[in-house]
Amino acid sequence: MAVLSGKDGSLKFDGADIARVRSWSLQGGFDTLETTNLGQIAREYVPGLKSATGSASIFYHDDNTTLQSVLDNCLTTGNPAIGAFELNYGTKSVKFKGYVNSVSFACSTGEVMSAEVSFTMSGDYTSLTL
Repeated sequence: MAVLSGKDGSLKFDGADIARVRSWSLQGGFDTLETTNLGQIAREYVPGLKSATGSASIFYHDDNTTLQSVLDNCLTTGNPAIGAFELNYGTKSVKFKGYVNSVSFACSTGEVMSAEVSFTMSGDYTSLTL
């Protein structure tokens, strides 16, 4: 049995390694739609639309033009960048189209500059290997 750790994870955007990734997370789920009829004594539900959101903590390098373009679109134009996300860990991966919808930068003395990036899936997963 393989044991995976943070060093086994990576994040790609449109096929390119977006940056050095400290960590990433993905939260997926689906809505539940109520189908209860008048007169019933208990609520009933059916599954609705699925969605996923996530975030990544990345190290920011100013020579990474792919990353600069994605962040510029989010911060300066107000138009989030859409692209193909690929979250990998070991031999497993989650792929989907999504938007980068928020960015937060941090810089501390003696540390490499970092950024927190949030994203939202648009459509369904294009590939899922768990």
